[in-house]
Amino acid sequence: MIKHLLTAFLIFGFFIANAQDHQEHISRAEARLKSLNLVDFPSPYGHMDMGINNQTNLTFRGGVKHRLDRIEIECGVNTGSFMPCTHLDFVYNADQLCTDFIYSLSESGSGVYIPYFAKHYYYENKRVIRIETENFLRDSGQTLKESRTSFHYNSKGLVDLVENDDYDHISQYVPRTKEILIYDNDDRLILDTLNIYISDSASSRIFSTYIHDYVYNEHGLLKESRSYLFDESKSIRHTRYRHGYTYDSNNFLILASLELWDSVNAKFFIDEQYRATYNSFGGMNLLEHGFDDGASGTWGFYEKQEFINDNNVGQEDLLIPLNEIFTQGNDFNRFSRKILSDTYSRYIPLDNIWKTYSKSIYIYSQQIVINTEDAKLEGVSFYPNPVESSLSIRNQKGAGIFELFNVQGQKIVHQEVVGDAQVDLSQQMSGFYFYKMTIGGKSATGKLVKN
Repeated sequence: MIKHLLTAFLIFGFFIANAQDHQEHISRAEARLKSLNLVDFPSPYGHMDMGINNQTNLTFRGGVKHRLDRIEIECGVNTGSFMPCTHLDFVYNADQLCTDFIYSLSESGSGVYIPYFAKHYYYENKRVIRIETENFLRDSGQTLKESRTSFHYNSKGLVDLVENDDYDHISQYVPRTKEILIYDNDDRLILDTLNIYISDSASSRIFSTYIHDYVYNEHGLLKESRSYLFDESKSIRHTRYRHGYTYDSNNFLILASLELWDSVNAKFFIDEQYRATYNSFGGMNLLEHGFDDGASGTWGFYEKQEFINDNNVGQEDLLIPLNEIFTQGNDFNRFSRKILSDTYSRYIPLDNIWKTYSKSIYIYSQQIVINTEDAKLEGVSFYPNPVESSLSIRNQKGAGIFELFNVQGQKIVHQEVVGDAQVDLSQQMSGFYFYKMTIGGKSATGKLVKN
């Protein structure tokens, strides 16, 4: 995955006029990848679900949802203006599960987009069981298989085995990695073993083995993870690095650190950090990346991603494809509010300025989603249906909010309800509607016909 995206960012990097040198392209590509969090930073929230958290999100509710369909990215040029660079497109099925992710590049900033690669998601009982990646050949537009990832689940519905295979571009898939995951009684990942394979024409064999363990704080959030290279001949672990996580009083992740192991001095040293700032609504305002800039040998937060949010739309009202593309961003509660746009900038020490390299626009559509399998609202009923002029609500649960939406997802009724109530619909046109009743954080949703 990283290989594809790094190459892609290098490609559109050459469209940017008067770039200083090849290294600037590489730095820009790597920086943008990290700003999108497409690097290996394990999830600090609960168990590692391999980037398919949207399929088991227990906070998901029925109703009108804002579904992320596309991210449009523009790149900065030295004139200070921006031009089209790339599209990230998401395709969903009738169950609102992401079935396709398509990464497209703009031809020389023209705004004409050509697919570069795609990922296809396959489900069984609404759980992803396989992801297949294919590349698009530039000249012919034909596709070429690249890799696949298979997910296996235990009796509790947790991923306990992940197999990654590469396509040999001849006739078959060959093993690349196999990861075994072990959980505690609270369904938190505590250990995973990653075997990396080397394959030839005759067979595949394990080339190296990595072990990762995970420690949680008193709130059940990941406090630290460590990575080891396993020496099978001696049955010992060689420490590689560790990740540390710090949270605020709301249990939002505010700092993630990568520390490498110094075997000479037998201690860890900080290699890079991500630092998040949230607004009063819990939406992310700023995500900073700290590292050694290499040129001056000084350490600092030299990259940042700034967000503009719609604070009126919370995570429970969003449909976000939390596959591996957004797993890391979600670690920082990135989508606790609806993101409208973001800008990625990097500090230039020689000029003592911040330079904006890209801008992203998040494109959503409104979707009507009827009840899911999470917490349902009992003790509330609605009648008659179809309705002529007045809808009766029988409510044994207390104070709540009744909302009515048209087929375009527009809210046309918002009424506070205490006990049994009547909703006047005499002014509404005949047709189909969707209702949502919310009491104490639980919701009931359904279709309504107006005669």
